[in-house]
Amino acid sequence: MSAHNAALVSKAIDRLAPRWTTWTLQTITQHGQMTPTKLTAALPRLTAANSSHILRRMHTNGLLDRPGFGVYEVASSGRHAHSVHRTLASWHRTHSGAGGLAVAEAERTEDTLRRLRGDGAVDILHTLSQHGPLQHGVLHKASGLASSSFYNRLHQLQQDQLLARTGSSFRAAYTLTPAAQALGAVYAELAAFESKSPLVPVQHRPALTAASTARASAAVRRTHTAVPGLFSHAPAPQPHVPAHVTARSHPSRTR
Repeated sequence: MSAHNAALVSKAIDRLAPRWTTWTLQTITQHGQMTPTKLTAALPRLTAANSSHILRRMHTNGLLDRPGFGVYEVASSGRHAHSVHRTLASWHRTHSGAGGLAVAEAERTEDTLRRLRGDGAVDILHTLSQHGPLQHGVLHKASGLASSSFYNRLHQLQQDQLLARTGSSFRAAYTLTPAAQALGAVYAELAAFESKSPLVPVQHRPALTAASTARASAAVRRTHTAVPGLFSHAPAPQPHVPAHVTARSHPSRTR
C-alpha cells in the first residue's frame, strides 16, 4: 500500500470510527432529517447531550449537512459510507467469532472499526502485510511508534485476534492472523470512501508517510517476503445490509 493510500485509510477510520457514528448515519438515512431530540428517541441509549455532541462532530467531519438550525441530514460523504459499512459488517460476521449471533449490522460495523482504530493499528498491520512475520524489536522500529503506544497496540491487536505469535518463545515473531489477512476488502473500501470525502479537518494521528514507509522497508529489508495483497486487492461484492438496522436494543458485542 502506498503512503497516499495509507493516509486515506487512517483518515477514513478516524472519520467513521467514533462510537455511535454508524448508528447515527444509518438512523438518519432511514428516517430522514433529524434533530438531537429525535435522534435520542430513535436511539434511547443516547442522552440529549450525547446526541447533540455526536451530530455536531459528524457535521464537522463532513458526514452530515445542516439544512436548518438544529436539523441534520446525511451529506454526500455520509451516503458513500454505506458500502464501507456493508463490507465492515460482512468481515465481522465471518471473522469476529460472533457470526451466528443476533448482532445488529450497525454494531458489527462499529466493532470492526473499533478493532482498527487507535495509534499504530494501521501502521503495524501494514508493516506485517508488507514484510511478513517480524520479531518484536524489528516490528517496533518499523512501526515508528513510541514504546508505550507500541505495547498497547500489540496487546489490543492480539486481544482482537488480528495478531498472533509464531511460537511460544519470547523471540517468536508476530504475524497476521487469517482474520487480519482478510481485511483487504475493508481497507480498499475505506480508502475509496476517503478519496470521495470533502477536504475537512479530522482529528487523527499522523498517518503513514513516505518517510515512515521507507523506514519500515529499511528496518525489515532482510526479513521474509511480504504477505501479498492485504491492503490492495479489490473489494468483493458483499451481502445487502438489512434495511432495519436501528433496533432500539442490541446485544453487547462479542469478542
